[in-house]
Amino acid sequence: MKTNRLSLLLAVGLLLGGCGRDSKDAAKETNEKKIEQLSTAISNDAKDDAKNVANKMVDLFSMGMTEYELSKIALPKATNPVVRSYAQRAMNEHQQSEKSLRDMARTLNITLPSGMAKDGKDRLEDLQDKKPGTAFDTQYLKEMATVNDKAMDIADDLADEAPNNTLKSFAKKLKDSDKNHREQAKQLRNVLD
Repeated sequence: MKTNRLSLLLAVGLLLGGCGRDSKDAAKETNEKKIEQLSTAISNDAKDDAKNVANKMVDLFSMGMTEYELSKIALPKATNPVVRSYAQRAMNEHQQSEKSLRDMARTLNITLPSGMAKDGKDRLEDLQDKKPGTAFDTQYLKEMATVNDKAMDIADDLADEAPNNTLKSFAKKLKDSDKNHREQAKQLRNVLD
């Protein structure tokens, strides 16, 4: 089932990539069109705020998908048992976060990416090409720290700009989770180096 999901995501991504469209960009375009079609009674500033929130949700979802898929590769390939344990925790937490974010997006009528973004696919491809060993473990942890840094910044912004307390609370929780993942990845890399 999990292998089929990755294959499907990569196939969709290749199709979209072949069309010159990134899944993340396509979701952002869809959201922008939906927001632009809102009543003229809604101010342009309110529409811009809605687009900003939608873009942040799309980015967070995309990054979470990237972290999940990176960890999915690391689970069987990592040679250090602590790194494998980290990968399993990251997968579990991102599955839960993905579900919560999907539910909130549905409530707000926001379209999320249907597949991985190009930058996520590139990270995944680079990691897949590495042979198991300490170099693989280190590269995986480096990728996770990088993605978590970006996700933390976006989650922090979303926590400030979200239109409701549920999304604000989720963004704060996600920021804390990503901060924890980043710190764990950095600590593990220091041990491996």
